This record gives sequence, structure tokens and C-alpha cells, in this order.
Amino acid sequence: MPYSTGCTTPLSNFEAGLDYRDVSDPAVTISFPLVDDPSTSLLAWTTTPWTLPSNLALCVHPDFTYIKIHDPKFGSNFILHENLLTTLYKDPKKADFKKIGQFKGSDMKGWRYTPLFDYFTEQYEDRAFRVVNDTYVTSDSGTGIVHQAPSFGEDDHRIALAHGVVRADEQPPCPIDDAGRFTKDVPDFVGMYVKTADKEIQKVLKAKGRLIVQSTIIHQYPFCWRSHTPLLYKAIPSWFVRVQPVVDQLVKNNAETRWYESFQYTLGRLIE
Repeated sequence: MPYSTGCTTPLSNFEAGLDYRDVSDPAVTISFPLVDDPSTSLLAWTTTPWTLPSNLALCVHPDFTYIKIHDPKFGSNFILHENLLTTLYKDPKKADFKKIGQFKGSDMKGWRYTPLFDYFTEQYEDRAFRVVNDTYVTSDSGTGIVHQAPSFGEDDHRIALAHGVVRADEQPPCPIDDAGRFTKDVPDFVGMYVKTADKEIQKVLKAKGRLIVQSTIIHQYPFCWRSHTPLLYKAIPSWFVRVQPVVDQLVKNNAETRWYESFQYTLGRLIE
């Protein structure tokens, strides 16, 4: 659900679309070394570093082609989508690397990788930290490998359920409190607001040698229309009411109700 840390409440999708702003966010490429080949890492790109402590999987498109390259600068092998080398290099034609293999995304399913953090390894080690497949992955930006944090994305949660990474009867790792601060489940960043923690998480990953590319991106991001704070997408217990069967009656009742000034128009839009 879209969640306002300023109002400590979820918002409807309609409300989430009321206030989009151009913002500058980090855009980072992170390495995930393979368990069976530690010299080779999967590369994932994200604009929300604060979700990385909750990572449980990496998702690739089953039909995409991914290449394995050797980068002498890092002394490592990297795997990413064949057409997204510009995420790693400003000019791939002039970059110093060597292609040493390629795979279909479907061949990568089940590959295990080393987690970024150990906060949730004990609970999820037997079913998480592996590559999964889904066709929602795109090839227009990033690396074609998508980091999955099931509590912080609708697709992330759907895919985690489909692949048995999380169960329907459990709450996935959600170390963020109602005000958007890290809880004691993530002791390295406890008490930090998520957007503040972005920088600190990057520092830790850089020290670990897992931060491969560090940049920024200007993009549109939803804000709470009441508190004017950035919205988070967060899994929370919620009740949903099926209103479609009574929409016509709601519209009729609204038209017959005496409203003051512009409120009738606003409520009418919400109903319709």
C-alpha cells in the first residue's frame, strides 16, 4: 500500500496519485556474488537503497539474454542484461571488459547468491537469497536484474509468494516503523529515517566492496498530499471493502446531498 510516514497511515491509490514531484534520488548498482562462483556477481540496480537490508531475492526475465563479463578494474566477473552495459559503463564500446559467457534468464533460476546483510538470513536462508523468474522485469533501464524486497513492492511481494520465498500466512521482513524509521531488526541503521539511511547504507556497501556504481537520477516520485512527505510502498495489514456493487447508489446519494462549496465535486471524483 502507498504509505504516508508523515500521517502514519496508508493512502488509497487515488490519493497516491495526487502529488507527484520531480526529485533527485540515488541510483546504485550493487553486486551479489554467486555462492557457487564467488568471483562472479549478479548486478542489480535500485533507486531505493533503504530497501536493500530487506532483500530476499533477485528477479530476472526468463526470456532475456544475460551476459557474463570480466572487468579487470574490479578483478571480478559481472552478470547483467546484454543491452544494459551503459548502466555500468558510460561508453561500452570504449570500456575495458571482456564477454566470457551468456545465459537465458530461465537458466539462472535458482542460482544462490551471498546476501548483502545477515539480518534475516537465519529465518530465510533455506528459501531466499536466490534468483527467481518473472516477466515484469524490463530491459529499458538498470541491469535487467531486479532486487526484491517483499514488504516494499507489490510485484516484489507477488513474486516472493509465487516462488515460495515468503508464505501467505507470514509478514515478510519489514524493519520500518510507522514513522519511516528503521527498527532494531536492522541494528546498523536503527532509528534512521529511510531517506536519511540511503547515504549510510551506500557507505556500508561501499566498504564491503558491493557498491559498483553510485549515481543519482531525477524522476517523478509520489508525495503525501496532506503531509507533503515522500510516500513509501509498504506491506501492512489492511481491510478492503468491495464497493463496486454499490457505486451507482453512492453516486445517486451524493447527487441528492447538500454540500458546501467545492466539497461535492471533490467527493464526487473520489466516488466515481
